[in-house]
Amino acid sequence: MPKVVDINLDAGEMVLTLEKEKMPRTIAYSRLDRMVKENVSVKKFLRTVQVRSIEMHFKGMDDPIVVASNNVGDYENVENRLLKVAEEYGISIEE
Repeated sequence: MPKVVDINLDAGEMVLTLEKEKMPRTIAYSRLDRMVKENVSVKKFLRTVQVRSIEMHFKGMDDPIVVASNNVGDYENVENRLLKVAEEYGISIEE
């Protein structure tokens, strides 16, 4: 699953910079199919850390794209904006 390193949420689309990709992807909100919110344990150095993430599934794409709190700065605002987008476009959110 590709992981987001940087995200820009505009009015009608999102610009995602993914790990191991040089060029950002622009994806319209209308292509969002569903989102899955998760809490995952990740090993960091010598300890385990709880990481919140949102898995975004898009129409026409096989693999979901993951926005995780350990990879994206200001995760709280990103999560709130994605939840508002889901409400506006009638996208299902699984937990």
